[in-house]
Amino acid sequence: MFIKTVKIKSFWAAVTVLAIVVVAAAAVLFAFKHAQEKTAAYRMTNETQRQQFIKDLGWKVSDEYDTCRIVIIPEEFDEVYKNYNDLQKQQGFDLTEYKGRTVEIYSYPVYNYEGEQNVMMNLMICDGMLIGGDVCCTELDGFMHGLKKPQTNVTTTDSAVTDVTESTPDVTTTPCADDALAEQSTTTDESSQAA
Repeated sequence: MFIKTVKIKSFWAAVTVLAIVVVAAAAVLFAFKHAQEKTAAYRMTNETQRQQFIKDLGWKVSDEYDTCRIVIIPEEFDEVYKNYNDLQKQQGFDLTEYKGRTVEIYSYPVYNYEGEQNVMMNLMICDGMLIGGDVCCTELDGFMHGLKKPQTNVTTTDSAVTDVTESTPDVTTTPCADDALAEQSTTTDESSQAA
């Protein structure tokens, strides 16, 4: 066994070392606490959590999602995906971390968007975590912006708003598991009634 002792020659050297240890420990605790808060804030494994998140943002939507699609984030982003990811980065998300991953997109009609109709909110969920989303108008001259409710009416000249036709990624989609189960249940019910 090898033991090495260090003799500190001055009181100030000991105080400096102690201060460095305290600052490092505080930084580690802060980082750990911040990581836990972020994880808890964006965890969405069920409809209740999604509804609470939407309500906290101030939006009024239906009691259940309108559609749910399963998409695969492409390995390489084209210009549309790059623009869409720029919107996500403005909100604190980044889809580059999810390239090649399967994502569920839950869509909700928005009922309280001032002065607009045909507005949808899309939440992107991967492994029970919110990884992005948008609010968009589905009309021909529509718009798209982040999930937060704008303070005033949105205009197309706002830098945070983009034309929905230019920034919506083109994805191959399949229904979510919930939709497939509901469809299967309906088919089973109809076949049992026919018998």
